[in-house]
Amino acid sequence: MWIRFWKTCHLPCGERVHRLFGYTFQKYTTPAKIGKVKLEKLGAEMRRRSMGKFGAEHAAALINFAKTTIGIEEGVEGLVMDIQHVLMQLEMINSLIAELEHEMEITLHRIPYSRKLLAIKGLGIVTVAGLIGEIGDFTRFTTQAEIAKLAGLNIYEISSGKRKGQRRISKRGRSLLRKILYYAAVQTIRKNGIMHDYYQRLIGRGMRRIMALVAVSRKLLRIIFAIVRDDSAFMANYESQRKEVIREAA
Repeated sequence: MWIRFWKTCHLPCGERVHRLFGYTFQKYTTPAKIGKVKLEKLGAEMRRRSMGKFGAEHAAALINFAKTTIGIEEGVEGLVMDIQHVLMQLEMINSLIAELEHEMEITLHRIPYSRKLLAIKGLGIVTVAGLIGEIGDFTRFTTQAEIAKLAGLNIYEISSGKRKGQRRISKRGRSLLRKILYYAAVQTIRKNGIMHDYYQRLIGRGMRRIMALVAVSRKLLRIIFAIVRDDSAFMANYESQRKEVIREAA
């Protein structure tokens, strides 16, 4: 039932969806109970628990799936106990994650340049904490190429004779740092993201999406390094302002 509901409604993975599912599982432990609830009541509950993302339409679909499910009816009580146990474990894990993120935030406040990195749209507490944890002392790097090498994002090319090889990233640096930068890149290329236009330009030139994300990761790393090195703040419209200054000077 839940799989059909998830696929039919095209639900994304997110905190609001997880909160909604957890609440529904706890209150309505079987399809039979969901099938008996009134549409208005379930719709209001879904709207409130999902902070307005889901409502009567989704409630109607869920009730319909509950009434037409072909799930087993024997041993339901045992399965309900298993589900409730899993939900308790998830609640404990979420509580632990929230506590860890709180400790990260406290620790980041002790690092002067962390606030400037957090000011970059798309970089959250976990991302910034992960970057600082992986990179460590930024002052031990003198060039952007050195920090790109640490992340394994430096470019190399294997060529022989007249044959020109394809350019690739080395991947010889810290894999966790690359992963953090990759997920940060995914956040920044969204609509209205700071790297959205840059990403779209790369795609427009025929670059594959995965390669474009790698390019965004490299650029993000350069920006982060420059901010810490120069003790400066991030300017989202820096390129357009620079072009305007050049045009006025001419």
